[in-house]
Amino acid sequence: MPDTDSEVERNRRAQTEVYGEPLNVLLGRCGTALGLNQAQLAGLLGVSAPMLSQLINGHRAKLGNPAAGGRLQRMRDLLIDLEAGRIGVAEALDQLERNRTVDVFTMTTRTDADDTARAVQELFRATAAASEFLQAAEALTPTHPQIAELLRVYGASRTAEAVAHLRRSRSS
Repeated sequence: MPDTDSEVERNRRAQTEVYGEPLNVLLGRCGTALGLNQAQLAGLLGVSAPMLSQLINGHRAKLGNPAAGGRLQRMRDLLIDLEAGRIGVAEALDQLERNRTVDVFTMTTRTDADDTARAVQELFRATAAASEFLQAAEALTPTHPQIAELLRVYGASRTAEAVAHLRRSRSS
């Protein structure tokens, strides 16, 4: 029996809570930005095309496989970087392909530094544009160089740089 409209809406609300927006919107943006069809997106996530279709159509709330969920989070992060002009399509696709080939054990045991750095960057990116953080960092560098570095790294740099910064900061 097909899902009712209320079940689809409930699933889309759950998707928004888990992934930040309904998967039909998120994966539509990913497909458009990366030039990928639904089957190609499914392949990069490591799920079947029918499973992805169920998610996109709101017949399922979330990915059941933690590795696929991690791949989707990575895809979302790369989409943010792509939309902000920090990376190009070819680089994003290369990273997604490498991410797809990582085994499940590695994906589910990724260090929390990656997640923490991404969360901080998302907060910065929701607050202001990269150019504004760079301008503020330039103004603060003479008097507060460490604060200026935070603004540059988390407000305007790539996620890999933020992760490296966070790891350096934790080991100091």
